[in-house]
Amino acid sequence: MSNGPRIIFLRFTSSDSPKLLPWKAHYARVTGRSVTAPADVRPAGEVLPVTWHLASANNRMLARSAQIFLGFDEAEADATATVISGAAFDVKLVSDAVRGLYGWYALHEEAPRMTCARWYTTERDRRQAIALALVSIPAAEVNTGSRLVSPMTGGRSR
Repeated sequence: MSNGPRIIFLRFTSSDSPKLLPWKAHYARVTGRSVTAPADVRPAGEVLPVTWHLASANNRMLARSAQIFLGFDEAEADATATVISGAAFDVKLVSDAVRGLYGWYALHEEAPRMTCARWYTTERDRRQAIALALVSIPAAEVNTGSRLVSPMTGGRSR
């Protein structure tokens, strides 16, 4: 286990998983774009949708992947490329004027690569979150394997 920032992978039970819906909604609100989960591939390969997030040493989520991937290999390749690209991102600042919240997302080569982990109530918090994510991503260790996120009573995951 890493003592520093790391990339953690989340695998969902299906592309229409109730646990994946909030992830899609967050992405759409932050970027103003829609995201579609890749179609499930089941019988032979048991490939399920996967996302990743950047976590700090104390397990705080710092950023999320800007795509849903069909399987762990695709997600791992994207996470590795994101780590390798370092802090070479074009960060876009966004706000939700209705709710008075601040967010951000990062582009690399014109494509969204990361989004904020959550919305922030102050501009100061957003700026600190961006700085922490950009400092952490080049140092992040890419974990191997993924955690299954399944809808269970009480919203727990395994």
